[in-house]
Amino acid sequence: MRDLTFLLILSLFSIGGIFFPEVFKGLKEFIVPLLVIIMLSMGITLTLEDFRSITKKPIVVLYGAFLQFTIMPLSAYVLSTSFKLPPELFVGVVLVGSAPGGTASNLITYLSKGDLSYSISMTVTSTLLSPLFTPLWTYLLAGKYVEVPFLSMVETTLKIVVLPVALGMILRTFLGERVYSVERFLPLVAVFSISVIIATIFAVNSESLKEISLLVIAIVLLHNILGFILGYLFGLMAGLDHKKAKTLSIEVGMQNSGLSAVLAVKYFSKISAIPSAVFSLSQNLLGVLFSFLFRRI
Repeated sequence: MRDLTFLLILSLFSIGGIFFPEVFKGLKEFIVPLLVIIMLSMGITLTLEDFRSITKKPIVVLYGAFLQFTIMPLSAYVLSTSFKLPPELFVGVVLVGSAPGGTASNLITYLSKGDLSYSISMTVTSTLLSPLFTPLWTYLLAGKYVEVPFLSMVETTLKIVVLPVALGMILRTFLGERVYSVERFLPLVAVFSISVIIATIFAVNSESLKEISLLVIAIVLLHNILGFILGYLFGLMAGLDHKKAKTLSIEVGMQNSGLSAVLAVKYFSKISAIPSAVFSLSQNLLGVLFSFLFRRI
């Protein structure tokens, strides 16, 4: 019943963002604060022991980053080439496939009851590696070199991921046993926050969405689904337990589409940013659906 409630909330807000964009456009400035609230609530569920287990096996984090920067850019290239996308859309799909992991993956991992410390470690690692791999893959596959705002990305990661999570862990210490009563409400806070974020993204991109063809939507959805499935399968093949395998699936399947959209507009065109906008919407909706599935496996 709780899953149906979460999905209903997400669906209602998404529909609201599409049909009533004026209502949600004004909430654009609240996207970052909402992400901070999400990460803070996640931090409350973590302990130092969770991260110690990751530092004992750093190879699993590097393995996740390797899959992130191979599965997604290469599958983007294969799909774009197979369906003969126009150049501007081609580079847009490749660019979002070459982006690092995004903070939304941490929320979906949280909802999936995955390994949150593993998820955060991979998000930070792929972000730190992105100044090399995002321009490299875009150059190799799309033929143009793009500059990645490295320092800005690191600063954003610190503000939205690391610091709120650390503060949440500190709050957990001060709350003591009261933390268990607080934890009951955290999933609802997380789902409500991501629902507002998705609705706002729909609203902000309402004009661009009118220009999207069914082919682009199909390619983006297929790209997204491939990331989830292949990430999970490669996790199992590497001998990871189910908790880490589903976390790896989410990290590989979810990208920093906000970054790829900014790079697309700056270095290519507004049309090139459309795949990133669609990916931003699909990865969150699919992420929530996969979280329901993962909790039942």
